[in-house]
Amino acid sequence: MRSRPWLYSILAVLALLFAIEVLEGILRSPTLIWNEIRLTRSMALLHGFPLYPGERELGPIIGTLHTPVSHLLFLPASAIHDPTMAILAGSLTAFLLVFSALGFALVRSAPSITAATALTFLFCGFLIVNSEGAFNTAFFIHTDAAALAFATVACSLVASRNRITTASLWLSAAACALAIASKQTIAPGAFAIALYVAIAEGGKRFALFLLALAVTGASILAILLFVFPARAFLFNTLVLAAHRPLKPGYLQILADTYRMGRLEALPALLPILFLAIWTWTASQQFFVSNRWIVFLIASIAVTPVCVKAIVTVGSDVNHLGFVLFFLFVAAGLAIQQYFNDPNPATRLSSRIFLASGILVSLAPGMILALPASLRNLRANPSQTAYDFDTRHPGIAYFPCDPMTSLLRDGKLYHLDIALYDREVAGHPLTPEQIRSGLPPGFMLVALPPGELLQSQALQGVFAGFVPITDPELPAWNVFRRP
Repeated sequence: MRSRPWLYSILAVLALLFAIEVLEGILRSPTLIWNEIRLTRSMALLHGFPLYPGERELGPIIGTLHTPVSHLLFLPASAIHDPTMAILAGSLTAFLLVFSALGFALVRSAPSITAATALTFLFCGFLIVNSEGAFNTAFFIHTDAAALAFATVACSLVASRNRITTASLWLSAAACALAIASKQTIAPGAFAIALYVAIAEGGKRFALFLLALAVTGASILAILLFVFPARAFLFNTLVLAAHRPLKPGYLQILADTYRMGRLEALPALLPILFLAIWTWTASQQFFVSNRWIVFLIASIAVTPVCVKAIVTVGSDVNHLGFVLFFLFVAAGLAIQQYFNDPNPATRLSSRIFLASGILVSLAPGMILALPASLRNLRANPSQTAYDFDTRHPGIAYFPCDPMTSLLRDGKLYHLDIALYDREVAGHPLTPEQIRSGLPPGFMLVALPPGELLQSQALQGVFAGFVPITDPELPAWNVFRRP
């Protein structure tokens, strides 16, 4: 593509707007209590606490239903001895994981890095930021970011412009295994890659990929079972994860999710449908020439599992982000492929879809919100709980803020939502287990604004506590021991 100063000026403006949206997204992360909860799991590893306590084991339970691969990736952020800064670092880690993988996918599929590649990156980036589900997976501390990053790399290794090499197949299989080791629900993505390899490369390559996936997956599982107590590890990641009931009113949740996802997916669906239909030929060559289809197949493959997860207790809209993320990358790669196509129709249409996708996703108003976000950066529940505990050590128990005690004195206590996870899965704690994870001598129980105790275990323990108002914890739900 010829050098055009006006094009690079537009690219610079768009990059600045995207950077502002990214910064605003990262600054927003400390306000979500789940970011603290998830980062505390990495912090617990750093302090030597078991991530996977057995069914009848005594001690604090903070709960994780996922394997430790993603928790290990957030260890550098968890080493920061300040709740706000640690959560910001964790959010930045999630962003770098996802967007580095996105950049890898775009660069690997392009003959050279041009302004078209940068524009396509921004196209995908704006769509991700504009989508609630995809935003949660890419900016919030979660296993999602690691799973998406590994899965994107796995798809990219078979979406190369050239024939897939044996080394690429093995690396793709290893990345698939790491993605599943980060989050189990990403597993259908591995089957999507296997299906694509079978169609585009034939039976021998398909068999080789399955062999590589089995070898790398078994190796990772063997390492995990060697490092962590096997029985407790499987209890947390399989038994508790599999026995979770559906949410009340799940049909309405499905309908609402469909309406939201349909609108967010539209800027990506239109170019995919047009370019796929325009260039369609019923042959293997179609799949070889359009390797972005592997991301489309991955989006379709993970949909049933993600739909099931969305209506399950404890899950949220982030699962919709898996479906949309793969769809966004597929659309971006398709647009990039046909951006300079010799055919005028496909070339023009790809550029129109690129421009329209960016325009409908722009949010220049974020510039106005940025100063307030910077001013109120430390006005978040995690920092409030930590500051209160620093001024009044040992007085209060924060069942929704497990990071507080870890940062102050290296101790860990029960997390309310982790006990609730046990209860809904049919494995409630015994009275002795409940007592073993409570702090000694506390006088107050404090919950962030809008939060209530979820677990029946803690509801029973604090049934006689008296609600009070504490000026140092404004808008918090605070209860005093009678």
